[in-house]
Amino acid sequence: MILKFFSYPISLLLAHGYIALFIWSILEGEIGLMLAGWLAHQGKVFTFEKIIIIASIGALIGDTFTFSVGRFFRKRALAWLNTHPQKKDIAQKLIKNYGSFVIIFERFIYGTHIPVMLTLGMSGYSYVKFYIYEIIGVFLWAVTFTSIGFYLGDTAIQIVVLLQKKLLALLVFILFVLWIFKLQKE
Repeated sequence: MILKFFSYPISLLLAHGYIALFIWSILEGEIGLMLAGWLAHQGKVFTFEKIIIIASIGALIGDTFTFSVGRFFRKRALAWLNTHPQKKDIAQKLIKNYGSFVIIFERFIYGTHIPVMLTLGMSGYSYVKFYIYEIIGVFLWAVTFTSIGFYLGDTAIQIVVLLQKKLLALLVFILFVLWIFKLQKE
């Protein structure tokens, strides 16, 4: 069942290898990373180390693009953020509460990636600081999701398919709990 569900993405990875993984990573590619890790574990097409390198470079390029859109096209970026007020609010709260460290972990929080990158770009955030935290973040992201596919294989992919549907609800719940704790402190 799981192989049938992922047959097309797997065939893309098998046919186009690292090029497909690179493009997928530019566009956010957790599923692609896990599938590539799973294929590497089976000895097909990929190696663990090359997946990490290629995916990190792709993610870095994609994030730099999004950050730069925020920097150089502020009005358009703000217009997009204003059409997604919940995402805008979450991004602003994450940046306010965690500062630069948000760049490291925002990829792991569903729905925050683009809003955080745009908001940081719009704020005039330093490219040097951005790259320092971004390199750490994309490396951890690539290692995490490749490892999940490599070591957990079919089980991990099934779990992610289920979680993708639930992650936003979980994030909202966690933020709500954090908000309650913050209100109690005040």
